[in-house]
Amino acid sequence: MASNPDPRPGRWILPLVVLGMILFTWVWINRLEPPEVEGTVAGSTSSTSTSVVTEPGDEDPTVSEDVETPEETTTTTLPPAIEVYLTNLAEDKEALAAVVDELNQVNDSWENRAETGVTYSETEAAFVAVSEQAVVFSETVELHRPPADVAGLTDAHQRVYESALAVTEAASDALAGLRAPDTGELRREAVVEFRAAAATFDQNVDQINEIILQGFGAG
Repeated sequence: MASNPDPRPGRWILPLVVLGMILFTWVWINRLEPPEVEGTVAGSTSSTSTSVVTEPGDEDPTVSEDVETPEETTTTTLPPAIEVYLTNLAEDKEALAAVVDELNQVNDSWENRAETGVTYSETEAAFVAVSEQAVVFSETVELHRPPADVAGLTDAHQRVYESALAVTEAASDALAGLRAPDTGELRREAVVEFRAAAATFDQNVDQINEIILQGFGAG
């Protein structure tokens, strides 16, 4: 009988199995996709933005650059007296707008009294209140004296004051029209005149602003 040179012929099997498992694991891991990094999208490529600085006389015609040009602004400093005067007129316009809204609401409610349900006494009291507000408005405008050192400002302010008086007169006529024994024609005509006088007042105030801006060279 021939002798076996290796008394344990199976001792090489286990190392071969282990080596095969290592190779299989290495191949399997390398076939997997690389893990995504937080903040990136799989399959996307990163790009680096570079800025090109060109020296004068060495401009690249293929590169365009948007340059924001600051807007030119013109400021005009007005004397304190003028600023106060303009502020007062602006407040007068706001006060008149409130009176116009009030008269429109009162008049519309009375025109649609079948739906609104307002009574004559309620409407009359509301018209009286509007008429009194108009008087206060015109008296306030009269208190605002324009500076005398601006050409044309005195005459322009006179037109503003006259239009304020027209507002007061129209409000009084609207109250009288409500009390008239007609079917509302006088009241409606007075309301139309009131709105027109208010629009004229606003226009005259705007003309004063233009006169002052022109007088102080704003443009």
